Amino acid sequence: MKAEYGANEVNISLAAFPGLRHEQAAELAISKVVAGELSEPVFGKIHASHVQLVPQNFGILDEGLCASLMAAYPHTQFRLHANVRISQKHTMADLSGLHRHQQWFEQAARISKRLNAQAYTAHSGSRSEASMQQMLENARRLADLFGCPVGVEGQYPVKGDHLLVTSWSEYREVFESGVPYALDLSHLNILAHKSGAFETVMTQEMLACERCIEVHVSDNNGSGDWHQICESKPWWHELMPYINKEAVVFTEGNHRHKRGTENHEG
Repeated sequence: MKAEYGANEVNISLAAFPGLRHEQAAELAISKVVAGELSEPVFGKIHASHVQLVPQNFGILDEGLCASLMAAYPHTQFRLHANVRISQKHTMADLSGLHRHQQWFEQAARISKRLNAQAYTAHSGSRSEASMQQMLENARRLADLFGCPVGVEGQYPVKGDHLLVTSWSEYREVFESGVPYALDLSHLNILAHKSGAFETVMTQEMLACERCIEVHVSDNNGSGDWHQICESKPWWHELMPYINKEAVVFTEGNHRHKRGTENHEG
């Protein structure tokens, strides 16, 4: 069922329930969805057709836990995001670091396949680990390893400019690369405020493209990735009806703290 504003339904990322174990966050989120108690002012009812397993939750996401989640929630399609905790050591694995974290990505691929996941998305990563072209090639290689589309999630300007995909030109490079991607609209809000350029036409084009496999939504004031619930319509809201129908939209708005100020990777 489509959301009232005409765009794809908005599903829950477990980034909305940070600080809990994976299974606790899943139980809380999905039970609230089933009870009709999970909603946001801008998007209305939140769904759990798809649920994203994320680094903000604790415990080891192994094949046994995957089996338990799939058995408990047969109507939900789970997928991994970024450097979700799949081993005892929490590894900061980004697309730029494939050469450093090959074993981590191999394990992530096994977990993703156990979930029958339709996609995997990860952060572009660091300039110290790879060039733009190397990072994009890593995403292509990982698609073969995972057996599903692997999408690049761009980032936003930070002090020292050490992250990849933090300018409109670099987002354009991802767009024109032929590689699938996740578009985090809260990251674009930070980029827009820090650059002074609100590239609505390009954003619309990227949302409409069939290679946009995920869209992440949450709110911030343009200074950091605060993962706030959207209580009013951001500038990008009017572009959401252009999202291609195959993309999965996830809210990362923090439902544990309605207006938190802690920075969360997402």
